[in-house]
Amino acid sequence: MASKAIWLTILRFMGDLPDVVSSPTLHVFDNENLMSDLASLLNTSDSYKPRLFVRQSQRRIPKPLASGEKEAQEFYQHWLNVPTSHLEKIHFIIGHGIIKNSLRDEILAQICKQLYLNPSRSSYSRGWLLLSLCLSCFPPSKEFEPHLRSFMKQGTAQLQATPSLQRLERTLVNGPRCQPPSLFELHAIRGRHPLRLDIHLMDGQQRRLQVDAASTAREAVNQLCQGMGLTDTFGFGLVMSLNGKLMPLGAGQEHVLDAISECEQRQLDAPWKLYIRKEMFATWYDPSMDPKATQLIYKQILNGLKCGEYRCRSEKDIAMVCALACFVEYGPGEILRLKPSEITAFVPSDLLAPGERAIENWSRLIAATYEKSSYVKEEQNDLLLEAQKRAKEDICLFAHLSWPMRHSRLFEVVRKEGPKLQSDELMLGINSAGLFLIDETEQVLASCCFSEVLKVHVESDDKLHVMTFQHVNFVLQCSSAQDANEVINYMLDNLRQRSSYGVALDPVVEGDLEDCLVLNPGDLIEFEAGVTGAQLMAGNAQDCYRGCVNGQWGQFLAGNVRVLATLTKPSEKLQDILREGRFQEPPKPTPRANYSRRRQHNISQLAESHFREPLDSDKAPLSKFSPEPLKAPLLKAVVKVPPLFQQALVMHHHILKYMGDIARSNLPVNTDLIFQPALQHPLLCDELYCQLMKQLSDNPSSESEKRGWDLLYLATGLVAPSVLVMRELIILLRMRADALADACLKRLKRSLAQGQRKKAPHLIEVEGIQQRCLHIYHKIYFPDDTVEAFEIESHTRGAELIADIAQRLELKSPVGYSIFLKTGDRVYAMPEEEFVFDFITQLIYWLRQQRTIRSISDGQYQLHFMRKLWLNNHPGEDLNGDMIFSYPQELHKYLKGYYPIDCEQASRLAILVYSADHDVSLQRLPEVLTRLIPEDLIPLQTVAEWRQQILPKVHRDHLTEDHAKILFLQELSHFACFGSTFFVVKQQNDDALPETLLIAINSTGFHMLDPTTKEILRSYEYSQLGIWSSGKNHFHIRFGNMIGASKLLCSTTQGYKMDDLLASYVKYFNEHE
Repeated sequence: MASKAIWLTILRFMGDLPDVVSSPTLHVFDNENLMSDLASLLNTSDSYKPRLFVRQSQRRIPKPLASGEKEAQEFYQHWLNVPTSHLEKIHFIIGHGIIKNSLRDEILAQICKQLYLNPSRSSYSRGWLLLSLCLSCFPPSKEFEPHLRSFMKQGTAQLQATPSLQRLERTLVNGPRCQPPSLFELHAIRGRHPLRLDIHLMDGQQRRLQVDAASTAREAVNQLCQGMGLTDTFGFGLVMSLNGKLMPLGAGQEHVLDAISECEQRQLDAPWKLYIRKEMFATWYDPSMDPKATQLIYKQILNGLKCGEYRCRSEKDIAMVCALACFVEYGPGEILRLKPSEITAFVPSDLLAPGERAIENWSRLIAATYEKSSYVKEEQNDLLLEAQKRAKEDICLFAHLSWPMRHSRLFEVVRKEGPKLQSDELMLGINSAGLFLIDETEQVLASCCFSEVLKVHVESDDKLHVMTFQHVNFVLQCSSAQDANEVINYMLDNLRQRSSYGVALDPVVEGDLEDCLVLNPGDLIEFEAGVTGAQLMAGNAQDCYRGCVNGQWGQFLAGNVRVLATLTKPSEKLQDILREGRFQEPPKPTPRANYSRRRQHNISQLAESHFREPLDSDKAPLSKFSPEPLKAPLLKAVVKVPPLFQQALVMHHHILKYMGDIARSNLPVNTDLIFQPALQHPLLCDELYCQLMKQLSDNPSSESEKRGWDLLYLATGLVAPSVLVMRELIILLRMRADALADACLKRLKRSLAQGQRKKAPHLIEVEGIQQRCLHIYHKIYFPDDTVEAFEIESHTRGAELIADIAQRLELKSPVGYSIFLKTGDRVYAMPEEEFVFDFITQLIYWLRQQRTIRSISDGQYQLHFMRKLWLNNHPGEDLNGDMIFSYPQELHKYLKGYYPIDCEQASRLAILVYSADHDVSLQRLPEVLTRLIPEDLIPLQTVAEWRQQILPKVHRDHLTEDHAKILFLQELSHFACFGSTFFVVKQQNDDALPETLLIAINSTGFHMLDPTTKEILRSYEYSQLGIWSSGKNHFHIRFGNMIGASKLLCSTTQGYKMDDLLASYVKYFNEHE
């Protein structure tokens, strides 16, 4: 069927058969997924793997479709009955040959048949083009190759065959392609001009590289390095960039044009770029060996630091790198001669986001680090260039030692044998520190240094065998196994050659040699100075060398030593392993069962005493995993309570859906239906834990078990079961080897100590554990427009988060501050005693019920941290509190016109605001006047009058930003309503008051102001307040006792805020009487 479709497509491409006429009823063929569809349809076991455009992510093997005869027939009928472009026809024909080896000869034979004695010049020309493209992507079989060569050398075919023969030779050398030709290649072949690529360097330059269809990343990198004059070329590789995402091509057997083809399949005019950059450092890296390479690496590090690719552990490290970069770029001298923007040119952009204050802080820190640098203190001008060169080398060495994971060669692998990990689809990372197996969240699941590696080799082209001295051995399936094997063995060989350490193979009691070392198998030998592994491995086995074992010096034979791949002394742990004689290759991989750290625990005892009797329909024991939904709850106690009976079954049904044991839709499973019943009924809590432990006992599916641990992790952070179930749960967690078991135990202890949650896990918690993120960080917004991330655990209450924030910001006291949830234009204060995630979940749910939020996508929110209660607030006493909170919050009230200020006072305060905010430009005074003057005063004077009052005084005082803010707060603190929260309301019952009122609530009480004059009309202390109530559009309050009490009835949408604020002040004063 495939051959017939290919034959018809060849005829249409060559013009010997008319193409399908386009019409509105025909659907255009989706070329983007053609290669994946073909791989699935042909149900191939070959090595086609689509690439994902993400750093450190896997190229997953496509799952086969139900590729029966009916499905194949539908696919090919659809292909043959829709109009397709020439490029799509080429992809279809060549794609079959790339994916299915057995179709290659058939495709080439069909093209040759159609070329033989073809009378049409156009068809003949297109046929040779197609044959040439095929041979540039895949070769014929050894049996068919002689016949194909004979055909291309006969008669007039020789004129057309020369380019095709050249492409065939190159394909035989470098192997078949993984992708069909790109439009980029097609244009070059049709125009008969060479393929040239622009390669971008890290220092901003470009190099033009000539390639052909068979060019590999290794050939390209070697050609580039030779052209640039680099001598230390190890670790450089090609990287493709598309729409901000990176795809490493490395320096191995990857075909360069495959990457371009894949980009064009996604987007025909894709804006791809090719870079050469340092992908991996050698363990023995020395930046002084190659100044040209060091320059490229230096630029790469600075660019990566700026854009956030590289993350330093501390601000001191950032300042150190930036100070060295300033010295390299601008030379020695006073750093303050530079502009702040030049000093902070290499600081990560996100750290400069807060604005001017951040730039000043970083400038100060970098300048202090710069002045301490030993390079700056060198005064000899003739040594300046050498000092700058060494500073550049120091930055490169810092990157080599600090970011090994960011400088790794990455290979997508599938674990076939070896210790069971959380996932079988992994990334193998190779860097200067060793080998690492990483999951899709970049979490390291297993690792070993090079000194622990016994042997690495490849079997069956795509099976990489990694054997260690610990006999913890892996078999990894990898489409680039040969490349990975080559990189690992290159590192091992070079480390052994440079090594000064070896391990004794055979015992030596006494020998013919004088001063002979007494050795036991596994003894660590340190070679004397000047002796390296290269000498031992290159010489004769009977050559003698001196070394030290356990403090004793003597001679040993080279043939009795296995050189270790290390530059430093092996760890005590590895030495103990070597003494056990584990330095010989095992006859076969260690059985998987040897790696189980702990035996599994099941709940059979609990089931015998507290579970119901099994039903006839139960196919598996009640204490062990089953993919079948329960017909009745597990616990006898739950079976006896009819209202809980059905809820328990619903819980179990959604557990199975979440774990993937029964079919589910594409929508995520609502975990509320699993956890909320358990939070409402203690019996259902026990039932939930029993159901989860049952599903985790002898679960044959690793994916199902992983998701089961998700649920158990979430459950232990919500509520603890009864003592009876708790005992079994703790035993299970202590005896299971899963990485989450210990985390679940810790969360269980927190649940017992902190109490039960009210709501099911928030979506953030669910998504976090799905990605195996055990620490959840949430953005907190501050009034000064800065943002910081704080860790929030399942049991974090509002008061704990407030204390954490106050401590990090170095506030003098957390009293009076609060967390606010902002959604849309509404802001709600978080009670201090509430769990953070409970409050968020409950409030968003309530707002949806009120139809304030109309859809799930509208349920976005932000957490803000602000001053709520203004208590004993004296400007200047708490500088951080004033700068971050008091000033921006009071500035907003000032600009809204809530203070009784005249134009003269406003002009004085405007000067302070201008001094405090350098983003304001007085050259555009009409535009920025609203940022300087209260909105109710602006119309009272013309712009010219405001300018006349403000401009002469602006530069007179030379105030710093912080000093100006303190003076501004001190000016406002003289007003009676300083530190108030203001509300504009309409009162409905008191004729003695204006209809519109300005309400001010502060530490002294409840105040009514005239909204025009800002004069206080009435004031009530908290002891004079009676009862109050609020609703969606009202706020009502009584003053005095019930006899002769007055009241105020207000119309406002801010009633909930007034209610909460009054309650908070009253609660504070009651607690601090």
